[in-house]
Amino acid sequence: MPLRYLYHNPHAFLILSNSIGAITVNSILFNIPLYFQAVKLESATASGLRLIVTTIAASVVGTATGFYITWSKQLKIPLVLGVIFLLGGSMLYIFMDRHMPDWALTLFLVPSNIGTGFMYPSTFITILAVSEQAEQAVITSTLVLWRSIGLVLGVAVSSLVLQNSLYYYLEQYVSGPAKQHVIQAVRESVAAISRLDPVYREQAINSYAAALRSTFMMASAVAIIPLVLTVGLKVPKLGQRK
Repeated sequence: MPLRYLYHNPHAFLILSNSIGAITVNSILFNIPLYFQAVKLESATASGLRLIVTTIAASVVGTATGFYITWSKQLKIPLVLGVIFLLGGSMLYIFMDRHMPDWALTLFLVPSNIGTGFMYPSTFITILAVSEQAEQAVITSTLVLWRSIGLVLGVAVSSLVLQNSLYYYLEQYVSGPAKQHVIQAVRESVAAISRLDPVYREQAINSYAAALRSTFMMASAVAIIPLVLTVGLKVPKLGQRK
C-alpha cells in the first residue's frame, strides 16, 4: 500500500473518513440486535429480522446515489449527506426507549443506514475520479482494506465499551441477596434476563439499556470525525480531474 495515500488529499481524507465511518456503522449494527434481545426481550431471530430494514435502506439509497452522481456529476453533495445522516442517525440511538412502540424503534434504524447508502458508493466513485487510471486498482484495494479495518475495529471497540459499561451499571443497578448470581448470569447470556424474577429482570434490563446507550454515544462521538474530514474536502465534479 503506497503510504502517500494516507497523507495526500483528497485520498487521505476519503480513506480515513470511510474507515472511521465504518467503525460507527459496525458499532451500531453489531449491538442493535443486542438491544432488542436484552432490553425488549425479543428472540434472536426477531431482533435479527429488524436488520432487514437497514439493508433495504442502505441498498435503495446506494442505488439512488449512483444514479444521482451519473446525472448531476456532483460528488461532494452525497459525501456530505452521508456523514450528516451517519452522525444524526447515530445520535438517535442514544434516545431509544424500550417503552416506545415497535414501529418507532424500527424507524430509528433507518437514518444511519441512509448515511451508509450515501457514503460508501460516493466515496468509491470519488476516489476513482481523483486518481489516475494506473492507480485505480491500488487505490480501490486500499480503500476496501481500510474500510475492512474500520469494520473490525467497530466490533472490537464497541464490545470493549459495552462490556465495561455493562459491568459498571450492573453493579450500580442490581441489588438484593442474589446480586452476584444475577450479574454473572446476565453477563454470560442475554437469554437469562427473561428467566429472572421480575425485580431482578427490571434491574438487568435497565443495566443493559444504560450500557448500550454508552456504546451508542461512543459511536456518535466517532461519527463526528468523518463529518469534519468530509466538509472541508475539495473534490472535482465527475469527469473533471486536476
